[in-house]
Amino acid sequence: MNKKQYAEMLKDISETHKNGGDVSACIAKYNKLYKYVYVYNDNIFKLLFGNPENESITVDFLNAVLKLDGGDCIEKVTFVNPALPEAFGKSITSDVVALDQRQDRIVLEVQHVEHESFNSRLVLYAAKHIIASRIKGDDYKLRNLNVISLQMFDGFPESRNYRHCIQLKNQDNELFYDKETITLVEIPKFLKRKYEQDNSRLALWLRVFDGLNNESLVDVPKGSQYALLQEKAKLSIFTEDFLVSEAMKMSDHNYELYVEKKNARAEGLAEGRAEGREEGRDDERTAVALDMLADNEPIEKIVKYSHLPESKVLELRDSRATYNSK
Repeated sequence: MNKKQYAEMLKDISETHKNGGDVSACIAKYNKLYKYVYVYNDNIFKLLFGNPENESITVDFLNAVLKLDGGDCIEKVTFVNPALPEAFGKSITSDVVALDQRQDRIVLEVQHVEHESFNSRLVLYAAKHIIASRIKGDDYKLRNLNVISLQMFDGFPESRNYRHCIQLKNQDNELFYDKETITLVEIPKFLKRKYEQDNSRLALWLRVFDGLNNESLVDVPKGSQYALLQEKAKLSIFTEDFLVSEAMKMSDHNYELYVEKKNARAEGLAEGRAEGREEGRDDERTAVALDMLADNEPIEKIVKYSHLPESKVLELRDSRATYNSK
């Protein structure tokens, strides 16, 4: 199913749940309509690529994105924040964070919305992971960091490339520092231009994703990691508890659209909070409320779309005012 169909399914599940209807029957209806989930949904993506059970899929995809071959290949990963289906009712981060066999850090995210602060957010985000990559006992010794962002917009619209490798270099394009790499993959550009002559592993992965989202599978070798993902992405595999949890977080379609539209700024605001507010930063409803407060939306509207009690919204408003005054 595509993004719109996934949102419509969640809305239907939410309304059925709220009205005391038969949720199982509601989900069964969609299992007849669609065979596969929308791969690029944040939590779906994390369940597919941040789940220890799917480590082989993740390793293959990471090697494809980073163009690693031979002895440079990632052989295995340990997930710093593993995706466990039963945990999705709680506050979690949607990014996949892992360490490879060399203890180098890899971060994988899906970025849905273009925003003027996106580049700044990404640099800040990478900086935080650089600090986390520091080798204990030596303040200036760092492990390699790869931040991978799958973008639903074009970061380099004038470039014919859809994959961009960003590192620190001087004016003569000489590499200054090789342990921090940001890799951007422009999904819409790839889909629009098709790149039919591109037979890279990354191109095949992106075609597999698109086939799943359009309910039209790409032919892949049996037993391959592509084929394994096609099995793992079946809607029937995802539990009722998970789908209900997702639906209740997006119970109003307008709220879901607001989350999509404002995601970039919400993340920037939330990530700028002190470490002691980690729980609020990870809570999507709180992030949306903070974002709407930044837009000076009425309190009653924030309550409606964030699904937070008015007392909590007022508390966030007051604490935000205090934070901004510092």
